[in-house]
Amino acid sequence: MKKIMFFPYFLVLCAVLITFSNTASENANSCCFNTAFTAGYVFKHDCRFKEVYGHGVVNAITGDICYYPWEVWGVGAKLSYWRAKGRTNFLKLRSIIQEVPVTLYARRIKDFNCCLQLYASLGGGFVWVKEKSYLGTAKAYKGIGEVEVGLNYPIWCCMNLTTAFRYLFPSQCYSGKKANVGGFDLRAGIGFSF
Repeated sequence: MKKIMFFPYFLVLCAVLITFSNTASENANSCCFNTAFTAGYVFKHDCRFKEVYGHGVVNAITGDICYYPWEVWGVGAKLSYWRAKGRTNFLKLRSIIQEVPVTLYARRIKDFNCCLQLYASLGGGFVWVKEKSYLGTAKAYKGIGEVEVGLNYPIWCCMNLTTAFRYLFPSQCYSGKKANVGGFDLRAGIGFSF
């Protein structure tokens, strides 16, 4: 698990080194790669989840890299780490849940004259879920799909401010019960184009 947590930081370091090794005269339209490192909050749907953990989980970090082989179309991958603490319903004992969604996607971008860049992506992958409570530890892998819309705004050289709204849409059995492990993910952070 610790290796997964350090992977986004490794991607940030690589992106910064590559970005600043390129000349500052490059603009976002001539870039082949976009990376983003964001954090935010995930609002969950499932009623049983809300009874233990509240409305959602903290999106501690999301690492995203997209390659644009065509001018406005790209393909990419995203890795997130979500975590929440709560209290069980009956005995009010501590419970911790960790989720790691991994997705591959296709993305379409649209540039505006004011340097703003809008994107939309559609993809799928899996989510690794681990829950620890007084009952023990439960682990699961579930398939997921995602739809995302976001904005990039350049702030300096090849660095961008980025915001995103993502909807993950699985509705599957988890620990023998019907549960929805998806939700609405709102996040913001820093991106790099190179």
